[in-house]
Amino acid sequence: MKKSTQGALATLFVYMLWGVLPFYWRALESVNAVEILAHRVVWSCLLTFLLITAGRRVQSVIEPFRSNRRVLGMIALSSIAITANWGIFIWAVNNGRILETSLGYFMIPLISMLFGALVLKENLTKIQWLAIAIAATGLCLEVVTLGGLPFVSISLAFSFGSYSLLKKLTAIESLIGFTIETLFLTPFALLWLVWLQHSGAAHFPYEIWTTSLLIGSGVVTSVPLVVFAWGVQRSSMVTVGLIQYTAPFLAFLIGALVYNEPLPGTRIMSFALTWISIIIFTAESFWRARQRGV
Repeated sequence: MKKSTQGALATLFVYMLWGVLPFYWRALESVNAVEILAHRVVWSCLLTFLLITAGRRVQSVIEPFRSNRRVLGMIALSSIAITANWGIFIWAVNNGRILETSLGYFMIPLISMLFGALVLKENLTKIQWLAIAIAATGLCLEVVTLGGLPFVSISLAFSFGSYSLLKKLTAIESLIGFTIETLFLTPFALLWLVWLQHSGAAHFPYEIWTTSLLIGSGVVTSVPLVVFAWGVQRSSMVTVGLIQYTAPFLAFLIGALVYNEPLPGTRIMSFALTWISIIIFTAESFWRARQRGV
């Protein structure tokens, strides 16, 4: 099997796993969303640090603390962005708003493109601006559906878009950066968990199923990121860009067909316009890639 094929399959596996994560968090709906988030941070930190230690790369984690405060600052900001993204997603899933998470993740590539134009001063084509405008129209229809701003969709799109932008500006290896991010977050997460235990709001360890899922949150967070990093290195960005829509599409199916979340006409139109913008964006990306001979 070619390396490019291996990479594409690995990337597809990761996005499919991310797409069905609503089932995982829904199984923990008896636990407060912020507590789930804190456990996710702590167990992810432990697992990634074990992976770094096993690979004898602890020095790579320590080095930024010694020599590069700018990089540390960027990683600190990215840790805040990804924590917000995780927390909002978990809360939304366990409050019957999976369709809103799906719309948010469909919008991420377009938000990243917008950030590229506004922050990195990248030049967007007229077609790319058209795609953004159509997606914005879809977002306006979601405002009509909800009777207010679609907080979940907007916050998920902008938090992950900000995270991606910060990762690009930091230019540090994925696993190393993620390990440092969780190291930043873990003291706060541990303090929160200790406070919950002390106040009687939490009773960890719970029964074996819930406890296993909370501990496993570190696995479902960290392992896909490692596999994703491996797959991306062996795939073209055009391929990765196309595959990334697997996750929000699966979330859409889960929300609409499994949990029967409301899907009025305005919401259907909102998704339709978003998908049209994605088709335009993807087709334009393929055309540009062919022009470059990628």
